[in-house]
Amino acid sequence: MGLIIHAPNVHQGGGRTLLNALLACADQSTCCVVDERMPTNKIDPGVVICSIKPTLIDRFKAEVLLAKNAKFGDTVLCFGNLPPLIKSPASVKVFLQNRYLFGKQDFSSFSIPTRLRLQLERWWFRTRMQVHYTIIVQSFTMQRELKKSLGFDSIVLPFSAAGTDQPDSGNHNIPETKEFDFVYVSSAEPHKNHAALLDAWAVLADQDVRPNLALTVSESSPVAQLIERSKNTHGLKITNFGTLQHGDVQSLYVNSKALIFPSKLESFGLPLLEAQQLGMPILAPELDYVRDVVEPSETFNADSPISIARAVMRHMNIENAKSKPICAAEFLARIQETGQA
Repeated sequence: MGLIIHAPNVHQGGGRTLLNALLACADQSTCCVVDERMPTNKIDPGVVICSIKPTLIDRFKAEVLLAKNAKFGDTVLCFGNLPPLIKSPASVKVFLQNRYLFGKQDFSSFSIPTRLRLQLERWWFRTRMQVHYTIIVQSFTMQRELKKSLGFDSIVLPFSAAGTDQPDSGNHNIPETKEFDFVYVSSAEPHKNHAALLDAWAVLADQDVRPNLALTVSESSPVAQLIERSKNTHGLKITNFGTLQHGDVQSLYVNSKALIFPSKLESFGLPLLEAQQLGMPILAPELDYVRDVVEPSETFNADSPISIARAVMRHMNIENAKSKPICAAEFLARIQETGQA
C-alpha cells in the first residue's frame, strides 16, 4: 500500500504553492508524478519522482503510467483537478480547485486554445469520475455548486502551505513604513478581474487619491500591458512584480498594508487565507467564496469599479463626496445664474 500524488498538470499559481507543501511532507512510501517545471530539490530523496513534459502526448503517457502502477489498496491523490483517464482500482481522491470545470461559464474572453483545453478538461472531469472516487474541495460554496451542477458529492477539506494558525486578535496595526497600501496576489485569468481593479484605481486618481498597489501578473500577459497603459494614462502608483515564488509572495505580503481581492470566481481563494494569517485587512467582493474563508474588512461589488474605489476610500478613511440636494428655490436661482453667465 502506498500513496501516489498525481499532478502532471500543476506548475504555477496557488496549485503550485499547495503542491510544494504536499511534496515537502512526502515520505518514502510516496510516488509523485509531477510536471517537470515543478521543483523537486526539497523532497525526501527516498520519494520516487516521475517528471512529465508539458505536452499532450506526455500527459497521456502519465495516465498510462498511473493505470499500470496504481493497485487496489493504494491511495491516488489526483492533485490537478482531473480523475484518472483510465479507471483505477485504487482509492482515488480528486482535489478539485478549478471552478471552470463545471457549471455555466463564459469562456469568450479566453484564447481559442484555452477554450479548447477547458472544454476537453470539462469532458474529462464529467465522464471519468467513478462512484468510488472521492472529490475534495476547499469550500462549502464549491461543494454546493458542484452538487447542483453535476450531482457529484464531495468533501470539504481545505489546507494551506502555512497551516491554519490564526493571528493574534490585536495584530491589525499596520506600520506606516510599509511600501504598498494594497497588494493583489493573482495570475492574469479574466475572472481575476484586473480590468475592474485598474478602472477603480483610475476613479480614485480622478479624486487625487493614488494608493500604492502591488500586483503579480505575468509580464507576458495582455493584463500586464493593460497595467502599463493605465499607469501612464492616469498616473497610477502600481508596481507589477510578475510571477513570484511563494517565498517572494510572503515578503510582498509583509511589505503591504492590506489585501485587495476583486476576483469574481474562486474555488477557495488562497491569498485570502494567507492574508488573514498575517493579520492583514482584506477588501473583497460580497461573494459566497469570500465568506467561506474570511470575514473581510470591506466588501464591494466586483463588477463596479466605483464600488471598489469606494471600498478603498472607506478603508483609507477618506470621505467620499456625496451629492447633496438643494431646495427648489435655490435650484431655480442656480439655473438663472447659469443662464445669465
